[in-house]
Amino acid sequence: MVRSTAVTRRGQTTLLLGPQLRVALALTATLLAAGTAAFKLVGGQQWTVLDAFYMTVISVTTVGYGEVHPLTPAGRLVAVAVIAVGAGIALYVAGSVAEALVQGQLFWRRRMTRAVAKLHDHVIVCGYGRVGAAIARALRGQRVPFVVVTKEEPPAGELEYVIVGDATDDEVLRRAGVTRARGLVAALGSDADNLYAVLAARSLNPELTIVARCSEQRSVAKLFAAGAQRVVNPYERSGSVIAHMMLRPEVVDFIEEVSRGEGPEIIFEQVQVAEGSPLVGVPLKESPIRRELDIIVTVIVKGTGEKIFNPSPDQRLEAGDLLIAMGRPQALDGLSRLARPRGRGR
Repeated sequence: MVRSTAVTRRGQTTLLLGPQLRVALALTATLLAAGTAAFKLVGGQQWTVLDAFYMTVISVTTVGYGEVHPLTPAGRLVAVAVIAVGAGIALYVAGSVAEALVQGQLFWRRRMTRAVAKLHDHVIVCGYGRVGAAIARALRGQRVPFVVVTKEEPPAGELEYVIVGDATDDEVLRRAGVTRARGLVAALGSDADNLYAVLAARSLNPELTIVARCSEQRSVAKLFAAGAQRVVNPYERSGSVIAHMMLRPEVVDFIEEVSRGEGPEIIFEQVQVAEGSPLVGVPLKESPIRRELDIIVTVIVKGTGEKIFNPSPDQRLEAGDLLIAMGRPQALDGLSRLARPRGRGR
């Protein structure tokens, strides 16, 4: 998918440029032929066809190597005409290239907007600096569809879905599908920009999950007030991770491998038990979670916010419970289906 987007982008520019280049080549060939004939005509027997062609080429290219033979007044007029027409052709080619590039970019952006309009339940990444690029790599690794919103157009083929624009602009976020998205990550360069992006996204989609990056501690409360559910300071978070790596390196390695899906086919997942699910009212030991799916429930987050770590086998599941579980991807998919109301998602 990424490669096909890049090919379309380059191919459209080439397609738009093709007719102009063909016209320019035809005009250049005509000029060379006409100039050669004119110089031969005004030069008389002293000028060979090669001399006339050489004079035409150095006149068109304005390299100024010198005249083959002294020019008569008629010869000078031919040289002036050849130089003027050649300059006109050069300007035509330059204008055609610029026009094709602009039209190609506009075509690509319209095509990208139409492709993004088909996305649902995706993640919007605002900003494509070092943090934004790392987020994009992580989402790609988890096979989660995402759209990057950035002011500067990334290299062709690097991203599958990208919207070029200001992430603090409501219209740009609409083009990124904010009303259909599952979440948004504000990873812009400044806390002020992230604050505006969070405010805009929250006003457009009250149900959106928003994670924001901040650089200064004083911005945390403001980002929460603007509507972010999670605020991350990458400097503090990286310091904490480094400290844990020093104290518990194997634990950190295991958690990172599982979180990235790079472990022994085991990942963490969160699954919410819906009203009407066959799991409601069933103790863990009687459910198929451990017995059939071989899934370990590490934490149960109750609707009140209470967290039950390492729940006992007798713990009964209730509607609204959020299960933090660890297991194989296929088994966790089965748990997701069990957590839905009866008759749905089977």
